[in-house]
Amino acid sequence: MLSKKLISLIEKNISIIDDSREIPSEIIDELINKKFFRLLLPKTYGGIEMDFLEYLEVVSEVASYDASLAWCINQSNVLATNAAFMDKVLAEKIFSNKNTIISNGPPEFFEVKDNSDGIVVSGKWSFSSGIKNSNWVLAIYTDKNKENKNIMMPVNEVIMEDVWNVNGLRGTGSFSFSVKDKFIKNENIFYDRKNLKEKGPIYKIPRDLKFASGFSTIALSLANSSINFTLDYSKNKSSVSKDNLSNEQVFIREIGIIKGLYKSSKSFLDSSIKTIWEKACNGVHLDDESLAELRLSSTHAIRTSEEIVKRAYTLLGSSSIFKFNDIQRYFQDILAISQQVQGRLSHYETVGSYYINSKLKKMV
Repeated sequence: MLSKKLISLIEKNISIIDDSREIPSEIIDELINKKFFRLLLPKTYGGIEMDFLEYLEVVSEVASYDASLAWCINQSNVLATNAAFMDKVLAEKIFSNKNTIISNGPPEFFEVKDNSDGIVVSGKWSFSSGIKNSNWVLAIYTDKNKENKNIMMPVNEVIMEDVWNVNGLRGTGSFSFSVKDKFIKNENIFYDRKNLKEKGPIYKIPRDLKFASGFSTIALSLANSSINFTLDYSKNKSSVSKDNLSNEQVFIREIGIIKGLYKSSKSFLDSSIKTIWEKACNGVHLDDESLAELRLSSTHAIRTSEEIVKRAYTLLGSSSIFKFNDIQRYFQDILAISQQVQGRLSHYETVGSYYINSKLKKMV
């Protein structure tokens, strides 16, 4: 699905993505040219509104080359689905620019004062993946009526803070951003997940589960890459100091185990996503059981992928610790993914509570 040109650009920039902690402009330009940040955007605003299953295949393929790049693509695309809930004037203001890329992050704190034609806000939002390549940021806050609202702000109007001193997903450049006593017009504010204006099925799926589907797909792609790297490495006699790893009984058994973990976890995720997507496409109500299954399968895929990569890393012994091995990058990236919101163990509690009490916590 990816063009030879894009693959070549990614491969030659792998170390630059990691060292600079951002996606190089030549890759961004190519992604914009091929509308990679408009895959889930409504057609109303010049988007592709891609079939969700096909979209996840794209995300998986990108992740097989670089997880940070896939992460930023998924982040901006899921945020672009917010256009379906915006007033048309705001959506056109943002997406009439074909170069638009959006980032966001959970709030660390915020203080909001109502004004006659807007609000005055101070606050800080963190983990804003891809912000150095973005031109808009989305900042969520809770109003006095305890309703969640979204603020859209141009990137050049916020203060960026470099807090991204990490080992995994370095290329996402997930800085924090903040504002101080900033006036925001009402036209740049919209309710979170309310007042749906588009009919496309992708906009019926809760945003958190779109994030979960994409990020768990990235995790599984890393797991698969780790398995393939380990197999290739074991067959290359010049890569090992002693006997060929592929002849060792422990190695053979572990390969079988991690292959089983990967295939079962991927099958569970694919099945639950397909169920949700088919129901959304057919106008069927997204019932709690289907939502719970996707919540469970996506979290499980991330946690299982972490186990797979760790086991592959261990199999390769001391060779794993060197940066010239791709397994080192996979290892660092999966550790970062497992600690992100969608990989939290608390999601198991959400699903467990549903199975016990037949009541699912609301998803946005």
